[in-house]
Amino acid sequence: MTILDDVESPILRRFYQYYLEKRGDRAFPARADLDPVDFAYALGDITLIEVEYDPVRFKFRLDGSRHVERFGFDLTGRSLDEFPYPEMRQAIFDSYKDVIDHREPRRYFRDLESSGRWFRYETLLLPLSRDGKVIDMIVSAISFHDLQIPIEPN
Repeated sequence: MTILDDVESPILRRFYQYYLEKRGDRAFPARADLDPVDFAYALGDITLIEVEYDPVRFKFRLDGSRHVERFGFDLTGRSLDEFPYPEMRQAIFDSYKDVIDHREPRRYFRDLESSGRWFRYETLLLPLSRDGKVIDMIVSAISFHDLQIPIEPN
């Protein structure tokens, strides 16, 4: 069983197949291997995250337009440390760290509540490497799902 077997979103399935094709026999493709023209169908769903080490930090090189629309802010050029919802920030950090620790793609399906807002989403986190060894970027492809959960007033 592979990650692809679990992916529900047709857009994410298609993008993951594209990633595998670009990876070929290597452990990871490089960012330069991915051409946005090839995945125009998913551009608003794609975020590029730079990986820094010592200490481990993540910086958004590009925040997808549907992320910006859904969350209400744009993190392009900013650090994950600036993500305004602490619960989600920690979950995202842990997910990114899992990718670099295990050196393989990850798929998550989550319902998260933060500051009275609910988010249901499926995401693929795919490692990238210029030299084929050190993971220097993660490409995130996300698919939001509507979630209707009543929130009790305080």
